[in-house]
Amino acid sequence: MTTKVEATAVRDGRWWLVRLPELDTAGQARTVREIRAVATEVAALWLDVPESEVEVSVRVHVDEQAEALWDEASRVEAEARLRVQEAAALRRRAVRVARDDGYTLDAVGAAFSISHQRVQQLAAQEALPA
Repeated sequence: MTTKVEATAVRDGRWWLVRLPELDTAGQARTVREIRAVATEVAALWLDVPESEVEVSVRVHVDEQAEALWDEASRVEAEARLRVQEAAALRRRAVRVARDDGYTLDAVGAAFSISHQRVQQLAAQEALPA
């Protein structure tokens, strides 16, 4: 049976302090690459089980400002993905409206500066069920 343990790591001078809060213990790693191994070893020793029976998830922390900027970038990126999806839906609707009004593929392509093949693709995507 595998025991799952969460660990956090923060830089402490030239070392990394590896905390395992649920076990109320910690260890030290020299490099970032050693963090998972150290966490696994400490957890296995603490639980008195083989390392193969421990699964560790590690969260490495850096400067708070850097983490806040990264989180903000993730939020902005998620918003941007939604906006791109909205734009794509609007383009498909524009093609559908133009085609429903009787405009040819070439005319719609010329109006929107896209090829008639792209017009066909957008029209086909619009016709698919959501």
